Amino acid sequence: MTVTSRITAQAALPEHPDNGVERGFVDTQAIVFAAKRLDELASRWPESRYLNVAVLRALLSLVQRDPERAQVGFDAWEVAAAVRDEYVRGWAANDLREEVAAKVREHWQKLIGQTWPKKEEGVRQHLQGAGIEFMPVLSRDEGGGQGNPTRYCFALEPFEAEDRRVDEERPFEPVDGKVSDVSVCVSSARQQISYICEDVEDASWLARTFAQGFQLAGWRRHVFRGVLLFGILIVGLTALLVPMTLLVTRSVSGIANAAFAAVVFGYVFWATLGTLLMLHRWRIALAPWWMQSVDDDRLVEWRCPPRHTDKSIKAVRYTAKCPLCGGKVVARSGSFMLAWKLVGRCEEAPAAHVFSFDHVRREGVRIT
Repeated sequence: MTVTSRITAQAALPEHPDNGVERGFVDTQAIVFAAKRLDELASRWPESRYLNVAVLRALLSLVQRDPERAQVGFDAWEVAAAVRDEYVRGWAANDLREEVAAKVREHWQKLIGQTWPKKEEGVRQHLQGAGIEFMPVLSRDEGGGQGNPTRYCFALEPFEAEDRRVDEERPFEPVDGKVSDVSVCVSSARQQISYICEDVEDASWLARTFAQGFQLAGWRRHVFRGVLLFGILIVGLTALLVPMTLLVTRSVSGIANAAFAAVVFGYVFWATLGTLLMLHRWRIALAPWWMQSVDDDRLVEWRCPPRHTDKSIKAVRYTAKCPLCGGKVVARSGSFMLAWKLVGRCEEAPAAHVFSFDHVRREGVRIT
């Protein structure tokens, strides 16, 4: 049985139509390139210190050394040896073969169940941004009996048609229908950026639920609606204190206290749940305070078909490389000058290098 984790992909490139060269040679080049690029990305993840990422990188190392076996797979003892030789010295060195296989399987399951779901979208966008039209698929081919061990495999398959359509480069549109100078093209390119959706790091226990994607289905949907309705009810009842106070007493201080309480409860509700209440209309917004990091750069995104497989709310972070100085551009609040808008601000020059933010096309152009 083959257990596959879809990260997107291309199992094999077709035979060359002109010279009849078999696809294996082309596949080898593509697989090595994809494995190397993915390993570079994994080395920069905060989770790179975890063993499940070490198992992934060990597999990628084996693939780069022997790409012909990538789709056939490597057994657990080869993967463990690569982990031990390159990442964690002495790991499982004195264990029995069955114990080694069990450890590799355990961390593989953590990789597929916990790490990949958070990294999938960012990996896809990184590779698309690099002009790569395929992505890795990791799979585990379950063995059976002695001499037929479980193997861990690496393959490729193409992006879906919609992924390619969204990320197609639009042609440059010159002024007056013609390009008078090459510098115009260069200048235009320096005004544009492409955003990458990153998973939220070091989230609190409450924010972690949204960092993994809060599915709006079943009991979760009812809980979400119940929390919002409860908050609205509390604010509504508090607001009634003002007219009720007018009927009961004519005291100015009593009316002022009731009005102040209504304003405070209203502000607390909006700061805590207001973003989530309006998210179905806004589609993406700055995350509420209890999800935020120190940098206030976390967003909440409403995801639903057809762009996504199911309806959910996900805490995300969008970043890009500044074409002007090479710094990191992070999508965040537009502040007072661009109220109710999200913009990309360069961390090196947050006031001077500001870009628009389109989370659907993941693009932006310079606005200041």
